[in-house]
Amino acid sequence: MNWFYAQDILSWLGPDPNRTYVPIAELCTALGLNTTKEERRLRAHAVLASGARRMPVETDTGDVQMLCLRVELLPLWLITLDAGQVSDPTNRARLELFQRESASTLWQTARPQGFDSGDVLLPGRHQQSQAEQAYVGTMAMATLARHQMMIERQLDGVGTEDHEDDQGADPWARRTDTLDDPSAAKLAQTARRVAHALAERTRRNEYFGVFSGLYRNFGISSYRRMPSGRLYEALEWLERWYGDMMGVPEPPPDI
Repeated sequence: MNWFYAQDILSWLGPDPNRTYVPIAELCTALGLNTTKEERRLRAHAVLASGARRMPVETDTGDVQMLCLRVELLPLWLITLDAGQVSDPTNRARLELFQRESASTLWQTARPQGFDSGDVLLPGRHQQSQAEQAYVGTMAMATLARHQMMIERQLDGVGTEDHEDDQGADPWARRTDTLDDPSAAKLAQTARRVAHALAERTRRNEYFGVFSGLYRNFGISSYRRMPSGRLYEALEWLERWYGDMMGVPEPPPDI
């Protein structure tokens, strides 16, 4: 079996770490692709085109104007390539391996809660090694952090000018229904309240502990399409944690 790390295509292509932009012509030459065709295809891709520009590149014969791509878009460009157009078998296998790895990573960071699949790079849940379990858990917490970040940006980015008469109210509480998934917004709101309250006491970033607890205690790896039962358990746990910090006694049990 070929392992991704042993054939890391980004390392093999060798972009200069001091470069912000990478010449497409150099990448096409390394992969054995037609530069003119790939530049035309890149310009037709809205996201890639937004990060491309013509600029002077130093060569043996002097500076030459070349179409260059912002380095952070290089993985996306590689994913969009047709590996069948790469003539050299070794380079084609290296590109296909990168694309499979990318698909696996993208699925791990984007899948809704409760969804699973036959990830080609991972065995079944009960056959995973400790390293594989660590990868899945770390990706889950990274996904929670990403969802938290995007929801906070969306909610905080909504202006409060039209609520000037609502002084002192929590703007998040008014706006959780502005998202396509209000449950995700509710969970993010509660997670932020706990993390910020705890950080005031420890002077550390406490989001890590919140995400770790959500994953370890409830198997939550995504805010997307959260089952109502799991959501209720997580919210109850977070509220109890917050109450303990603030010295609020738990309510009596229902009889």
